[in-house]
Amino acid sequence: MKRRHATILYLLFPFVAASTCRAGEPVVVPAAEFQALLSAYALVKTRYVEAPDDKKLLEGAIAGMLASLDPHSGFLDKDELDAVRKDEAGEYTGIGISVDFAAADMAVTAVTAGSPAYMAGIEPGDTIASIDGATLSGMRLPEIARRMRGVPGSALDIGYRRGGSGAVRTARLHRAALLAQTVTTRAMPNGVAWIQVSAFEGRTAHDLVAASKTLDASGAPRGIVLDVRNDPGGLVSAAVGVAGAFLPAGTQLFSARGRATAADPDSAAAAEAEATVTVDPRFYQRPDEPDVLADLPTWARTVPLVALVNGASASSAELLAGALQDHRRATVLGSRTFGKGSIQSIFPLTGDSAVKITVARYFTPNGHEIQARGITPDVIVAQDPARNDTLGLALREEDLAQHLAAILPAPDDTSPPTRTGVESTRMFGTRDDKALAAAVSLLGPGQTSRIGNVLGALSPSLKQLGAALKRW
Repeated sequence: MKRRHATILYLLFPFVAASTCRAGEPVVVPAAEFQALLSAYALVKTRYVEAPDDKKLLEGAIAGMLASLDPHSGFLDKDELDAVRKDEAGEYTGIGISVDFAAADMAVTAVTAGSPAYMAGIEPGDTIASIDGATLSGMRLPEIARRMRGVPGSALDIGYRRGGSGAVRTARLHRAALLAQTVTTRAMPNGVAWIQVSAFEGRTAHDLVAASKTLDASGAPRGIVLDVRNDPGGLVSAAVGVAGAFLPAGTQLFSARGRATAADPDSAAAAEAEATVTVDPRFYQRPDEPDVLADLPTWARTVPLVALVNGASASSAELLAGALQDHRRATVLGSRTFGKGSIQSIFPLTGDSAVKITVARYFTPNGHEIQARGITPDVIVAQDPARNDTLGLALREEDLAQHLAAILPAPDDTSPPTRTGVESTRMFGTRDDKALAAAVSLLGPGQTSRIGNVLGALSPSLKQLGAALKRW
């Protein structure tokens, strides 16, 4: 048995070094712990009551290792890796619904016109109770996502409740290849346009430019409400493209700092681990494609702007809001954001598996740390917690097990934030949407000068943050 362990250990070492090391960087592998891992593998192979599958065993070992890190690192199997690739292309296979996973009952927030769900009569406000007969109560999000996936044309049975109550209805649907719709627009009073970005995917920047050109056909809007509430993030490149629609070329959007930066800021590894991202096609455009922002209406970078955020605005949505706020391009309005300020990279292992690892932290242009802190709006407007569409307290990054703690000292004027409730997307745009009403009012006739007053009052604290970045 010992000889067998030694052979396996020899085969693993070159794989580890070749796959994960920077050039010239040694990796010390703990021999005793690896010996224990291999002993466990040998015991399962020889003593388990049924013949185990090697692929499942080793993938489980990798998944367990990554599960010991932060909540955003993990193992990607073939289905999950395919989903990532489709997100990059703005495509997916599904039934055409957007759901609020923060709600315990998985509420449907939007239904794509012409999709299988639309044809079956599922409506916003319905709640999903089961998939193929399996109740969703207590089921984890990855398992729900796995059950929803499938090839185009494959069938699944969806159990749902009309309006979230009453008896469960069952509809048999057939999955279809769909294009993600992440940008929607609506005309508001006084010449204001409301642009919602529900996620950042492969075609989000393209769709935003198309929406801007549609608005341009009726004349430049008086102001824009850019709504990233309940936007969980997505592709950073897509968020950079959206930011570039409102900020001048070359504007710094954020910096990313890896592990080596903190250990030795002056080292060559630190230079590799820290990057500054600006409004530049190389950060948002795919190779060999025309610049998506080339056809942007001229008013887009000067029109008065309010950005709406809430506790479910996360990751790329926070990068966007932080850049607009630091450059005083927009008044950020709403409630404090989720606080996911880390970047993940995907490293292929085989042709059908990969690992997703957190490799850096994000910081806004003025050095504000997003991780476990979020973006604090310029104007706080929280929804009414007594409303039925506010479903308990919102989960935040710092509530997640094994989350990365902030590494910079909190600003002197930081006070404990008020915990807000989960906001259902189906409430947005209704008469109960206090944040949207406040944003439209701020952009109304004779009110745009108030935006400058709000941002001007923040100038000293912004300068203070900038000085803190230099000291760091």
